[in-house]
Amino acid sequence: MFVPWGTDAPIYHRPYASLAVAALCVVSFFAFPAADHEEAMLALGDGVHPLQWVTNLFMHAGFGHLLGNLIFLWAFGLIVEGKLGAIGFLLVYLGMGVLESAVVQALFLHAKPAHMLGASGAIFGLMSLCLVWAPRNDLNCIVFLRFVPFDMEISILWFVVMYIAMELIWIPFQGFRPSSELAHVMGAGLGFGLGVIMVRLKLVDCEGWDLFSVIRVRPNLSEKKVSRRKRRAIERPSGSAASPSVKKARAAGADRDAAEDVSARRLRVFRQHLGVDEFEAALQVYREGKARGWAPPESDARELIKGLLEREQWQDAVELMRDYLAQTGLAYPRVRIKLAEVLIRRLHRPLQGLRVLEGLSDATLTAPLLAAKRELHAAAEQARDDEDAPLELEDELW
Repeated sequence: MFVPWGTDAPIYHRPYASLAVAALCVVSFFAFPAADHEEAMLALGDGVHPLQWVTNLFMHAGFGHLLGNLIFLWAFGLIVEGKLGAIGFLLVYLGMGVLESAVVQALFLHAKPAHMLGASGAIFGLMSLCLVWAPRNDLNCIVFLRFVPFDMEISILWFVVMYIAMELIWIPFQGFRPSSELAHVMGAGLGFGLGVIMVRLKLVDCEGWDLFSVIRVRPNLSEKKVSRRKRRAIERPSGSAASPSVKKARAAGADRDAAEDVSARRLRVFRQHLGVDEFEAALQVYREGKARGWAPPESDARELIKGLLEREQWQDAVELMRDYLAQTGLAYPRVRIKLAEVLIRRLHRPLQGLRVLEGLSDATLTAPLLAAKRELHAAAEQARDDEDAPLELEDELW
């Protein structure tokens, strides 16, 4: 079981509309239970009811049905709204949901009376949009293996293909009749078509990472086969088996190439957020990468630090400056002076600020920096003697 919760896709708009749709689904579930409001479900075999094309999108059969849809709405709505904004997202989401509901109701006008409900069709449409617009980006998923959860990343391409394939498998066994699997596949088809149209008409900016651009830039298959044969010829003489050392080197090379690909993608997303002043999103990418041993180039790290300081996110800026100094291993007097200033004057941590200042030699400082150091040193000493100041433990690390 895969539970998507986040993504490394660039997000240029906050998911206000996605959260609003989720909130409406929750309110509808508790305030208008499906069992008591059959008239709002999508009626099949009972004529055409346009209002139901909208109302059924916000109704769910049970809590598990609701929770599953909310999780997927968040994961994929985040990406779609991140590219289109709130208004564009609502138009696309409701448009796909209404059209899918209308088609299903029209197809089964003469079916045995039944009802359908839920946002699943529209959500599968969102999944297909993401497949077209961001196939190489990853989803962060919680995966349950023998009831033990662990976190992993899976590309949007394989995630969406896997889920649509699972729905397609069941349709031949069920025949052409109303079913959630059929509704899901129809929603996915509508989303794929809409995604292609919007890319072709340049109504959405995928920055060269849409499905067609990714396919177009892939090396020619025959060239890949030739290069693979050349590698095999070099690694293993004709007629002989590969030695354990060659196998080990080959595996190490594959791991290195995979790590470089992930690092390059992470840096691209990090820079995209910086380019539109989304410092919180860039900080999140930085922290996720840091946990895996990744760090941005110095110039990008300084840009993020500057943005956090301008927004007065003092604690986050201290974290970045501390990591920056540790990673470079250099003195960087200006960075240390700024770090000490934030600690002493903004966060009221004079002891930590003094430790930072102690690492600066007066002989290496210019006159302005030396004056700033002495001024901060005096401010820190004064703050230490202030009995009303917040308590700071002597052994607290900066």
